[in-house]
Amino acid sequence: MSTIDRQALDWVVRQSDHPLDAEGQRAFDAWYAADIRHQGAYLRAVAIHRALNGATVQESLRPKRERLEAEWAGASWQVAGSRRAFLAAGGVAAGAGLFVLTGLFAGADRTVLTTARGEFRKVPLADKSVADINSNSRLEVRMTAQARQVRLTRGEVWLEVAKDKTKPFIVEAGEVRVRAVGTAFGVRRFANGAEVLVTEGTVEVWSSDGSARKRLVHAGERTVVADRAADIAVARQPVEVERKLAWREGKLIFDNQTLGEAVAEFNRYSQKKIVIADPALGRRKLVGQYQIDAPERFAQDVGAVLQIPVSITAEKIVIGGS
Repeated sequence: MSTIDRQALDWVVRQSDHPLDAEGQRAFDAWYAADIRHQGAYLRAVAIHRALNGATVQESLRPKRERLEAEWAGASWQVAGSRRAFLAAGGVAAGAGLFVLTGLFAGADRTVLTTARGEFRKVPLADKSVADINSNSRLEVRMTAQARQVRLTRGEVWLEVAKDKTKPFIVEAGEVRVRAVGTAFGVRRFANGAEVLVTEGTVEVWSSDGSARKRLVHAGERTVVADRAADIAVARQPVEVERKLAWREGKLIFDNQTLGEAVAEFNRYSQKKIVIADPALGRRKLVGQYQIDAPERFAQDVGAVLQIPVSITAEKIVIGGS
């Protein structure tokens, strides 16, 4: 293993243990920008670290440095010419089924990131932005000399965007567009639009196929934008923004949501589906906080509070009924 590769592994291990302080971040930025070989080595190290981490719901299992080095030695790396973002770990990452890298799109490297149901990923992007990808999601990332583009084709993502005023960062979700520079926000894709939740800074939202004027959405605000929006309504709801993004910590929080809404949220993550036997029960309101991977506990609590039967089998969880 070369000196540069060892340095890259050191940075990945340090960043996985805890966020860098200001001095550490400056040191990393200087090292990363000093040599194109540093950038390639760092992306390779990140790819191995992601593959070894696997899917997590509540707590990341961090592989030891020795295992990272062993995987590095056994990996088969593919380099696409002199391109910076070649993050191609054929035998390690793709084999794990965690993400897929495709070829070129309009002259720029395209990275396709996917998660299975119940899987979550925290992925550093080539520009040093970070994507937290929710369960059962798919996004395409393209980095060019002029712009940074993320296309969310399914699911939900929260993005912490690295500052770079020379390269706009734009998210596409159907016909909905979100533009940000140095901010943090979530986007959830729906069949006919998208929800945008801003946790830091400001983003600009619009619909490419609608007549609504562009709107600014600030930290603590949310909006739901239709693909063919005639108007874009923005609401200041910081508590609701944090509640909806609690999945990043492996939690589901309910604050007067209906049982039907709560069950729909659990069913986004669990292979074992929750079924409400009596539709009238779905309108009951509830308050509570649960781990995402605890649908049985949730159903049992609902049964106890509402004094209704709950049936749990290997295939499903039924709330109510005989």
